[in-house]
Amino acid sequence: MKKYLIFIFLIFSISIFSQEFKSYYYSPNEENVLMIRVNVWGYVNNPTSALLPDGTDLITAISYAGGPKENANLNRVVIIHSDGSRQICDLAKFKNENSREHNPILKPGDTVRVGGDFIYHLTRYLRDIYNVAVIANTVFILYTYISK
Repeated sequence: MKKYLIFIFLIFSISIFSQEFKSYYYSPNEENVLMIRVNVWGYVNNPTSALLPDGTDLITAISYAGGPKENANLNRVVIIHSDGSRQICDLAKFKNENSREHNPILKPGDTVRVGGDFIYHLTRYLRDIYNVAVIANTVFILYTYISK
């Protein structure tokens, strides 16, 4: 009996671990349209891992994620491909040139990272400095009050 249970367990575990997790599949709802998984991170309104139709471009993927936030830097959007290579796109140039170079077609497993602009990072840095200064001032006031 133990041999049969071990055999069943091995078969079950092999079948689970041998499954290939694909970053694409055919959608039965869309008349067998190939759907690809794309991750959209960063300064978008709804960061997501979405199944999008094959042939989706960068701007459409960002739109699926709710569009860019107000403080998003669209001059430097990074696409990280599933093979580890990176592609930097300038969507501001796309508005002027309408070039596929700046709005590429995404591939299965791509990750889109939209960064924040300089002003956002500067204000965040200054806010952190302000918070440290407030804490240091509070500690100094308490120290002088206790030492009297």
